[in-house]
Amino acid sequence: MSKRGTGARGKGERPDAMATLQAANEELRAKLTDIQIELQQEKNKVSTASPRMHLQELRAEHHRATVAVTELKTKLHQEKQKELAVTRETLLRQHEMELMRVIKIKDGEIQRLNGLVVTLRDGSTDKVRSALLAEVEEARRSWEAERCRFQQEVQELRGAKKSAEEALAAAQQASQARASELRSAHHQHQEELNRTKRDCEREVRRLMDEIKLKDRAVSVLDKALGLQAGHAHRLQLQTQAAEQQIAAMRDAQRAGLNHPSPNSTNNNAPHIVRPASSCMP
Repeated sequence: MSKRGTGARGKGERPDAMATLQAANEELRAKLTDIQIELQQEKNKVSTASPRMHLQELRAEHHRATVAVTELKTKLHQEKQKELAVTRETLLRQHEMELMRVIKIKDGEIQRLNGLVVTLRDGSTDKVRSALLAEVEEARRSWEAERCRFQQEVQELRGAKKSAEEALAAAQQASQARASELRSAHHQHQEELNRTKRDCEREVRRLMDEIKLKDRAVSVLDKALGLQAGHAHRLQLQTQAAEQQIAAMRDAQRAGLNHPSPNSTNNNAPHIVRPASSCMP
């Protein structure tokens, strides 16, 4: 009876442990799904952002994904360690209870044999024979009952072992699939990071080339502006010189009209100094 109760408790604890493991697997799967959704959302956000922001967000997302994977691995390891500890304690309790049951059975057998010895000493042959036959019949019935019980327990243990093996195989397949998904997501994330880095470097080179071209254009425009400013200054100086000459000629003409002389009629023709022409650069 104690062994049967122990087996029932062991079977009750094993489904609880399997349920705990399944709950942990479901929680890990849900976290993985949330991480994948968040990664997809971040990819969608990053596709519309600038290259530099894209690179920074991808790096931050890669760091968060690495931390999440590490936490998931640590939690899975802790769950496995807890499951192993619970299984070890269950097996130890079963072993102790089975040992106590065997000790009780042995004590009962010893007491029965002692009583049989006492009966053999004190009783007659017929009594001894009937007692022996009754003892043999009782032992046979006990043996049959024990054998049936042992067979039933073996069948139950086989079924529990098969269920545990199936659950373990399913958990291993789920862990492998989850690890494969994580590796694939990490690989895709790394490729996206490298591609974004290359795009950023290409965009930076293009912007630097544009800046150099604009610097050259600005230099050319500065030179042209300097030449135009010099030309305008020369024209202004020439204009001022011409105006001064015209003013001097007008003053000379006024002076000649106020004081005319006989010999100055033919010598007072206006002499206009033409300004030297300047060439455009």
